[in-house]
Amino acid sequence: MPQERRFGRYEPENFNFPHSDIVANTIAHDPDFVFVAGDQYYEQNPTRVARDTPDADLDTLYRWQQWLVSFRDLVRDRPSVLLIDDHDVLQGNLWGNGGRVAPERDQNRGGYVWGIPLTQMVYRMQCGHNPDAVDPTPIDNDLPVSYTAFTYGGASIAVVEDRKWKTSAVQGEDMNVHRAELLGPRQEAFLATWKDMHPGKPKVLLSQSSWVCLQTDPEGRELTDFDSNGYPPLARYRATALAKAAGCVMLANDQHLPSLVRMGIDTHTDGPVQFVGPAGGSFWQRWFEPADRLDGARAGMEDRTGDWIDAFGNKIRVLAVANPKISFADFRKHNRGRSQAINDRALKSEGYGILRVDDPSRTFVFECWPWDKGPSDGDAAQYAGWPYTLSFDDV
Repeated sequence: MPQERRFGRYEPENFNFPHSDIVANTIAHDPDFVFVAGDQYYEQNPTRVARDTPDADLDTLYRWQQWLVSFRDLVRDRPSVLLIDDHDVLQGNLWGNGGRVAPERDQNRGGYVWGIPLTQMVYRMQCGHNPDAVDPTPIDNDLPVSYTAFTYGGASIAVVEDRKWKTSAVQGEDMNVHRAELLGPRQEAFLATWKDMHPGKPKVLLSQSSWVCLQTDPEGRELTDFDSNGYPPLARYRATALAKAAGCVMLANDQHLPSLVRMGIDTHTDGPVQFVGPAGGSFWQRWFEPADRLDGARAGMEDRTGDWIDAFGNKIRVLAVANPKISFADFRKHNRGRSQAINDRALKSEGYGILRVDDPSRTFVFECWPWDKGPSDGDAAQYAGWPYTLSFDDV
């Protein structure tokens, strides 16, 4: 694209290491707790892909060491929860299918592609410090689980894994008959019990990805993406209803599209609020640019907020979104084919998110910051639509 700067492979703007600006700006907020939702590294950056080689384990450990070097000053003296997403296990997408091995190494049929020993290693090294699971029984192939609930700083925090049990649309060699899952029965039962745990405390639910397919094509029409947790819609419906019954707000990441959404169950506004924070570094971009103005839009943001039904039929109200700095239509003029990759950080909406749980005022405050901005820059430096305040009574 004419707007995009070109970088050498190991120039700082292309290297995504050691994330000094994001770390310094996040620490400047002095957070009490750190949540990292997945994709702590990519399998092709900064070194070449090594997943199908005898050195795959060592290469993965090398990438993990880079993450530790980058973020050690943030997490060394703060409690943190880390979750595993697709790139952590060296895949482009992950439908965990309860822990099975992907048939014929085909990630699109669900399961783990690059060997159970490597996958077990990734879960141990990234999640071994997480709070104990409420039921530590491993899933297939002895993969550990992380779903749990605990209290910290006056809040009730629950963790669910919305990749590990999720089924793919293609289970065999084609789209055969199967029961579609998102959280799976064990985690659904857990969320039902969390509703009655820690009474009187504000509740926050942590997961890997967005529970809606918040994407449009260059013409502003809804897109179908099975990687989003808008799929499978019935399982998503059950999960969203359980989260609403628990009275929580939700935090996630993965989609490379910062958003704040009021999830719908039967209407556009009867579910919980989910904040999907910006990626610290990303390649594949997504857009939410509806062709028509939507009902329920926020003043001044009529082009990207309001009531929406995604490609799977899920109803939501979009409260804020931070698109890439160029439109999808403009991007597609210069990039034919399937790719949605942008390398130049100046054209993307990367950064970090902050959730403030304010007990005295009984409010949640959602903040969405560019990677190179911090509290000394003032709230006006946040992405448009943030900060956003939500009363405990309106969850």
